[in-house]
Amino acid sequence: MQFAGIAFTLGLLWLMWSVRGKLTSHGFECVHWVPVSRRSMVRAAAAGAGAGILIAWLFGGYDKSANPMFTDVWMAITLGPLAEELIFRGYLFWVIGPLLARLKVRSGAATVFVVAVLFALAHAAKSGITGPQLLAIFGTGMLYGWLRLDSGSTVPPVIAHIVFNTVIYLAAVFV
Repeated sequence: MQFAGIAFTLGLLWLMWSVRGKLTSHGFECVHWVPVSRRSMVRAAAAGAGAGILIAWLFGGYDKSANPMFTDVWMAITLGPLAEELIFRGYLFWVIGPLLARLKVRSGAATVFVVAVLFALAHAAKSGITGPQLLAIFGTGMLYGWLRLDSGSTVPPVIAHIVFNTVIYLAAVFV
């Protein structure tokens, strides 16, 4: 069953990668799933790795007592980041920006901030989450937002989020 789940996930990720720039109707244009330069992708991966290393160092194995199932970890480093970024840095970014503009706030930074707050609040429902962890989630939300703002695409935030989650899970296991 795990093999089927991995195959499905990899197939979905491949499909999403192949449709970059082609989701232009039926509401999908709002996710801004458009191609970006290799430089933007490398910068996103480096930012995700750097943030993951920093958080792993700050929280040093905070979740070592847990023994997550493989499927939970797999989802956290693949489909979770894809879905969260399409929702937060895609649709919500697209909705919040114009709402703030109506309030005469025309700053991309304000959109990044508000969406990062919503991102942290969405994670607050997780059992056992602490204040410092929420602050870290807000910080990564700001990072993903800046990547989105800078590139005009949700691809870099997805890459950064996948790399970040991979680093923190690897650190929890090996550090």
